[in-house]
Amino acid sequence: MIAYVSGICKDIEEDSVVIDVGGVGYRVFTPVTEELVRKGVGNPLTLHTHFCVREDSQILYGFLEKSTLKLFRQLINVNGVGPKYALAILTQLSESAVVLAIAGGDHKALTKVSGIGPKTAQRIVLDLKDKVSVSAEEEAILPKFVTEPEAQGSSAEALEALEALGYSKAEASQALGRVYDETKTVQQLLKEALRQLAAF
Repeated sequence: MIAYVSGICKDIEEDSVVIDVGGVGYRVFTPVTEELVRKGVGNPLTLHTHFCVREDSQILYGFLEKSTLKLFRQLINVNGVGPKYALAILTQLSESAVVLAIAGGDHKALTKVSGIGPKTAQRIVLDLKDKVSVSAEEEAILPKFVTEPEAQGSSAEALEALEALGYSKAEASQALGRVYDETKTVQQLLKEALRQLAAF
């Protein structure tokens, strides 16, 4: 088992990086996020890894954070979700967005990932809902915006508007939770939530 790879980043590609460890270049498949790109070629880089061994291949998957690695391992244990799709989920959605979607039962957010259909998304939510943990801040968001489909008022209208703009319920809920105030109008909530989403 290779727990982590630490060395100098030699190359960043579409879905992987090459890390020089003592003169040996290790290709590690990873979400190529803005944070990773900011670290840049030529700089030290440490990725927490999962080593996948199959009959015809040996592949390293790596992540900047241990929590992301843990979520990756939870995803690949879901029937029908292999390393390829788990990596796609964590590449196209942020870790927090995935956790919020699972915790809030928002399987539609996961179907935005290429290759993840409704049945697979529902299976992910069903299998992992009791295994993921959310922060106190996220926990406060969920009852208002994710777990109450009958929610009324400006918050529900703003949530619907954000979803119409292409944001998942998890993403929209997280942004609205940061700016929510029952005295604000739909327009005010939308404006402030969009500002939050732009900053994610």
